[in-house]
Amino acid sequence: MSHRHRLLAVAIATLTLFTAVRAEVVLPAGFAVEVVAGPETVNEPMDLTFAPDGSAWVTGRAGDLWRIDPVVRTSHRVGRMDTDISGDRGLHGVALHPDFPRTPHVFLSYHATNQSQSQYRARVARWTVVGSGAKATLDPSSEKSVLEWDGDKAGQHVGGGLLIHPKERMLYVTTGENNQNANLRKYCDDPENKAQSLGDLRGKVVRMGLDGSIPSDNPFSKTAGAQGLVYSRGHRQPWALDYDAATGFILLAENGGDLADDYDEVNRIVPGANYGWPKVFGDGWSTFSRTNRVDGFTSPWFQYKRNTGASCTGATIYRPPAAGGGFPAKYHGALFYADFSRKSIRSASINSGTGNPGESGAFLQGLTAGPMALRLGPDGALYFITHGGAPKASTNDAVARIVWKP
Repeated sequence: MSHRHRLLAVAIATLTLFTAVRAEVVLPAGFAVEVVAGPETVNEPMDLTFAPDGSAWVTGRAGDLWRIDPVVRTSHRVGRMDTDISGDRGLHGVALHPDFPRTPHVFLSYHATNQSQSQYRARVARWTVVGSGAKATLDPSSEKSVLEWDGDKAGQHVGGGLLIHPKERMLYVTTGENNQNANLRKYCDDPENKAQSLGDLRGKVVRMGLDGSIPSDNPFSKTAGAQGLVYSRGHRQPWALDYDAATGFILLAENGGDLADDYDEVNRIVPGANYGWPKVFGDGWSTFSRTNRVDGFTSPWFQYKRNTGASCTGATIYRPPAAGGGFPAKYHGALFYADFSRKSIRSASINSGTGNPGESGAFLQGLTAGPMALRLGPDGALYFITHGGAPKASTNDAVARIVWKP
């Protein structure tokens, strides 16, 4: 194929994706969706983060890592790794060293291959990036594992979200509870339930040094029988973590139970907190009896009923860029969250007195594929991933952004 024909093919693929993503989209007046990278570049995208130069680093479930320049909309594959893609496993989270690119390290969360048929091995590893800009690549010999844990392949919910706290310079990781027990009473009453047990890394948010070390101020670092890396527990399927510098909040988008009266949640993560799963759902309601509230658990910072299904996959607080511009003032300091199942993004204002969100309202509706990994870009746009195939590549796979164009 000639260079001209290749460019034409890319243009057609991008136009097709652009039309598909926007076909039924409804946004407030003045907003628009722009596709930054389409299926000709990304397949099964899972997570993204931003480098200081404004480039977006995007993971693909099958093991790819891409660098995308949102300004000129060019992209290239930085590296590829072998990963287990059975079930909901694969390459998930990505985070860059707080001194990147001076310290050229990228952290990735994925599942190792060549494990037994009944077990999986989750791994968070640090890789070194060589080259810069459009020439950046992963050094294939540089991988250093900083955290690993085993799980049951028959179970689901594996987590895999990553966040490097820019002030603490600590690495946060989400781990799903990996449940495979369909018996609700037995599951809730099990004293060794994975999400509640401090001796198990599953169903947790863990916190570590960038070398995998246990911070001395972790809440359970000196608790007998506990995993010292555990920062919070009682999580079911914790997706993406996000840090809001203005408040210091660490937010976690999380899936609740599967019944119609269960809730999906955005949790504000605090050290030592127990968010209740599987003992309670929502605001402390007993998961099994569903008739009484149970004390001793931390309620969600924000929650909404699942009804016919929901999957909260990303949450962020909107802050305008320092250089000015961005969204109108009414959205400054508002919560935005993405729901994969409902193919929507909603917003909620945050009460300045209580620091808690109010009722949410529609913001973006009608996507042809579910949004994931909602991130605030340095340009003041809201970036999100559409993962259209679940679990296979799709013509609706994309990295897109919401921009204000009055």
